[in-house]
Amino acid sequence: MPKILVIDDDEPFRNMVVTILEKGGFETIQAAGGAVGVQLARTHRPDLVLCDVNMGGVGGNLTLYALRRDSAIASVPFILMSGFAQGGSTPPGIERGADDFLSKPFSPEKLLSAIRKCLERAQTAAGPAKDVVANSSEAGADSAPGLLQPLNQILRIARLLGSPRQRLESHEVIGLANQAHRAATHLSRRLENCLLYAETGRLASDWQKLDSMRKQKTALRAVAEPAARDKALAMERSGDLTLQFEDGFAAIPSEHLRKIVEELLDNAFRYSHAGSAVNLKTADAAERVTLTVTDQGCGLAPDQIVAAVAPVPLDQALLMRHGSGLGLPIAKRLAELHGGTFNIQSQPANGTAVTVSLPKPSA
Repeated sequence: MPKILVIDDDEPFRNMVVTILEKGGFETIQAAGGAVGVQLARTHRPDLVLCDVNMGGVGGNLTLYALRRDSAIASVPFILMSGFAQGGSTPPGIERGADDFLSKPFSPEKLLSAIRKCLERAQTAAGPAKDVVANSSEAGADSAPGLLQPLNQILRIARLLGSPRQRLESHEVIGLANQAHRAATHLSRRLENCLLYAETGRLASDWQKLDSMRKQKTALRAVAEPAARDKALAMERSGDLTLQFEDGFAAIPSEHLRKIVEELLDNAFRYSHAGSAVNLKTADAAERVTLTVTDQGCGLAPDQIVAAVAPVPLDQALLMRHGSGLGLPIAKRLAELHGGTFNIQSQPANGTAVTVSLPKPSA
């Protein structure tokens, strides 16, 4: 039974659409806004998304943009709806990647017809791609260990795009290119984290280089603010980020401070819901500066806190299928290498606060 995600902030209308769909033989999921809808799409992987254009907060066009940028759900058929009169020969939203557009009000027959046509097109378009993957030497990529998984995904996409037997539409090429870019970005980040984690282990015994690095002077706000905004933008959570700065200087290289900020915020955004606040706060004390990232996410039990920052063998990090598990351990190692401290305060269902304290440069 195909699963349809219905996103609309008009509850009576949304309930009416859900009733029509369920009578038509579809399973349904509901969301009252775009931010929640994106989260539900990532969690439930619907077969099609039906979304209103004009909603408070995250509207339909931004919801479409968010889904199309996520490689896991980028190919899900997407139908926009709107009660406003639309002009022009091209249905609105199509140029942004929507598969169809429905003007409200519409009849049950028109709704069901549009959905079935989109599902049929999606199934037809998926056929050639599946055939290419099945016949390729990388067909087992989904079961490949660790770093080979995103690499094999890139190879599969390159093979599909370069196959003379395939005739792909422009939007299909764009979708595949976006998937390849996301897989490459994921692979690059994991490799960088593995290399940096190994480097921090080597630095612990290189006292001469470490002493030189501890003499560097880095302005807290000049590094932390752009790093925080870039991470929030990348995670599509810019509206959830709040910043509170007391400026000061820390005895740490700027690239290490930026990495600490990036990993703390990546963890906070990843384990909290879209729409909930993530706060970055810095404070300047007599001899130290502190940086605290607070979220309203799922929180951690005491044993989970210990596991989150426990040392990870590199062979294990390389073999993990989803992430390397090195983000928080890297942030902790970097802080402690430069004479700082790393502390996590968290409770299940009550969010998490991670505080890094760093020494100031000596006079």
